[in-house]
Amino acid sequence: MTLSLEEAYFLLKKEKTPEHIIRHSEKVALISLFIGCFLKESGERIDFPLLVTGALLHDIKKYESILTGKDHALLGYEFMEKMGYKRIGDIIKAHIHLEINSLDAPISEEEIVHYADKRVMHDKIVTLKERFEDLKKRYGKNKESILRLESLEKLNYTLEKRIFKKLPFTPGKILELDKVKEVRDVLFKCIKNCPSCWRDFI
Repeated sequence: MTLSLEEAYFLLKKEKTPEHIIRHSEKVALISLFIGCFLKESGERIDFPLLVTGALLHDIKKYESILTGKDHALLGYEFMEKMGYKRIGDIIKAHIHLEINSLDAPISEEEIVHYADKRVMHDKIVTLKERFEDLKKRYGKNKESILRLESLEKLNYTLEKRIFKKLPFTPGKILELDKVKEVRDVLFKCIKNCPSCWRDFI
């Protein structure tokens, strides 16, 4: 069971998600759908409604976590699981706490959203290098946090290689998605007409 795009946007509004977090989440959803479309064309099995709603909702508890100090990924997971949307909750949890059990397994929606999130700094699409430089500046307060971020960065470069070896373009292509201005409209259009619709935007 999953949510529609309309229902995901309604839930963001209902939970009073700040606009800047929604803009970030839309960019993450945009990258996720773009990658997912071409992965499916290469033979991967991708659940597009699950992928896009998981991406849109991945930070639904971010503002609450800022106020409470709790882990927003786990808060989001618990919130969605209680509502009966465990698979969306799994994606939300994995955008911070990703586990890759096998590099030979099919690429999961969790992996795509986790990677896409690391390509968006605030609401701007960037390289992994830029994103992790920013994360280290903001959160690398001590040796432990720096080591944790370096481990996460290494994981994401591994993930990038794993994803892009199945795609007909390089990671740099993702930067072109920043040209898209009406992200919400593109999400609705491309989820129905994937992957041919991307030729209208890229």
